[in-house]
Amino acid sequence: MNCHLSFLSESVWVNTDAAVRWLLQLGVGAVRQYLPTTEHGRAAVKQGMDRLGESGVRWCCPTLVAEDVKSLDIARAAVNGQLDWLQANTDLALLDSLPGPNEPNSEGRAIGDWVQRTRWAMQALWEETRKRPAFDDVLVQGPPLNMKGGLAVSPDVAALGDLSQWLDRGDAHIYPGDNDPGWLVDERLALLEPVHPGKPVCVSEGGYTTSIGRGYDGGADLVPEDVANLYAPKHLLVHLLGGRQFFSYELLDEPPPYKDDDQATREAGFGLVRTPTRDPATWQAKPSFDAVRRLLALVRDGDGHQPADLALQITGGGNTLRTVLLHGSDGKHLLAIWQAVKLYEWDGNTRRGGYLPVEPFPVTITLPQPLPVAVYEPSTKDLPVDRFTALTFTETVGAALLVLEIG
Repeated sequence: MNCHLSFLSESVWVNTDAAVRWLLQLGVGAVRQYLPTTEHGRAAVKQGMDRLGESGVRWCCPTLVAEDVKSLDIARAAVNGQLDWLQANTDLALLDSLPGPNEPNSEGRAIGDWVQRTRWAMQALWEETRKRPAFDDVLVQGPPLNMKGGLAVSPDVAALGDLSQWLDRGDAHIYPGDNDPGWLVDERLALLEPVHPGKPVCVSEGGYTTSIGRGYDGGADLVPEDVANLYAPKHLLVHLLGGRQFFSYELLDEPPPYKDDDQATREAGFGLVRTPTRDPATWQAKPSFDAVRRLLALVRDGDGHQPADLALQITGGGNTLRTVLLHGSDGKHLLAIWQAVKLYEWDGNTRRGGYLPVEPFPVTITLPQPLPVAVYEPSTKDLPVDRFTALTFTETVGAALLVLEIG
């Protein structure tokens, strides 16, 4: 989950304790949180990360800003300052990764300038981190580029070149707009592959903005909260199916008034928690918060999930059917079933949207022997929607994700 514990000016994130409580209630296993260089910013981050660390939450920790990297030597000094602080103030066993600069190719930056700064940053981050045995188990992660809508990122990828000598895994920001979470994921990852050839990839940002009705006049795609609720748990599973770590963007909305630009209005609606004011007493979980919370509770396993050893057969459905089978350390199995279909269409010209029909289809599951089955629908309720024992059974798969607990 993405969070902004260091945003201390005119932001809901100044309420560190409240934000941490919501993160823990959600049940996150890892957060992506920038480490600032100011004393007050670091103090706020330490306060929050210490609390999260007590519950075993891991930390993806960006440390560099491209604009501050004016030479390789300056980059080395910046990296070492951050590593010194982390080594003195954190449990390095919970430090997951150190990514490169965030979206260094954002609009308004000259390509030659940001490319050189980013390469200096990655070289310094890799070389200085790998000099310290205390960080041997911490991944050095590539810089996530601004995708610029898709193909427009290709010249930036070509200019940046191969960074694989300075990273353990790549990084990507992939936002589906109003589409299904799996929309164009493989195609966009293929565009970024030349930056980290042969390396695994983390998708460190992705989510849906529900800023409908906030006066947004830009061209990005919005969705209503009930659609985000159906997409959100599928979003986690899309990247699990692809073997990628994923950090949803983001925990908290931003309250009005917004800056006098559409970007601020759009970005204010990505949270899983409504924040009509800066007062935490007014904050409310969106439906998508509870959908993600329920799914995380179902898949949580202290010993980790291994490839399932359950010989089942699945018949029916069409080319939109997606499934993930997990095996828990308690001997039970989880089978997630959903349709990879678009549920909503936003028209950027009229600033209006409409729901798209979804044709439910039957899916038949055959088990090796009769077993107890509990059927969960994370987007609607905590408790199972059905329980039974069967050898063969049929479930109707529509717009919502189904999770079957077997055994």
